[in-house]
Amino acid sequence: MNKPTKISPNSALNTSLPTLNIIGSGKLGRTLARLFSDAGLVTMGAIYNRNIESSQAAQAFIGSGRVTTNIEQLSSEPAELWMISTPDDTIKPCAEQLANLIGIDWKKATALHCSGLKTSAELIALQKQGCATASAHPAHSFASPEHSLSSFPSTVCTLEGNERATNILDALFSAIGGQVTTIEPEAKPLYHAATVMASNYLITLLGTSETLLKKAGIEDALANAVLAALMRQSLENGLQVGPVNALTGPIARGDSNTLQAHIKAIKQSVPELDSVYSSMGIQALKLARQQGYLDSEELAAIEKILHD
Repeated sequence: MNKPTKISPNSALNTSLPTLNIIGSGKLGRTLARLFSDAGLVTMGAIYNRNIESSQAAQAFIGSGRVTTNIEQLSSEPAELWMISTPDDTIKPCAEQLANLIGIDWKKATALHCSGLKTSAELIALQKQGCATASAHPAHSFASPEHSLSSFPSTVCTLEGNERATNILDALFSAIGGQVTTIEPEAKPLYHAATVMASNYLITLLGTSETLLKKAGIEDALANAVLAALMRQSLENGLQVGPVNALTGPIARGDSNTLQAHIKAIKQSVPELDSVYSSMGIQALKLARQQGYLDSEELAAIEKILHD
């Protein structure tokens, strides 16, 4: 990954306050719009969602902007910046609809979408009209837009697209505290898979662990206390010293009997989680091998248990 050349927001955008139109203002879209607006980087323009209540909620959160009820109405809403923050499968059709709008000078505009997986090629219809296009993915959980307003700074924002667009977005995201980098288009699937595992699957792991504790008779409040401390400590350790050095527990110790007891109990009480436990164990075993504490017999015994 290479970092684009740093330029100031105003010089990159060639105007002191460009207008931003948003198509698809869910949690991510409305948060970014609010951050850009609060930082004095943009003037809010049109806000369009298929659901008008969602548009109105976004307008209230951002504090400005005009709700548009039909995508064709955007013909009368010129803007220098267009952000498409819709679900992945609707980015390309949305770009095609925008490209067919009458009265928009796309040669003076920049369009971005916010998918971690899809590339700027999804915006090819706009690019053919002369629009500068890029994808911009903040590696950030937008579950709570209000919380994201304060926690966004230091978020890594990964850009991909043509130079004019990435220069503009580098300036914008840097101005709201993002750490900006670029990525090759073909690398986006692996990049996005990594962020999904680190974010979504961490929450899935929390839910899975809560299920086991509930089966063990632990009340919800106490289960939360048990897992909160363990997960925070483990994550902090992993980030500070790396996964190999941070791994503890029965696999790191070579404790085959404990693993067998776990798997037996899971198969009896929550059999659908057996494969989850074993597959995670196989990955943990790879880290244990790198630690170098276990001999070949101990490693082989654990591997057999996890694959049986």
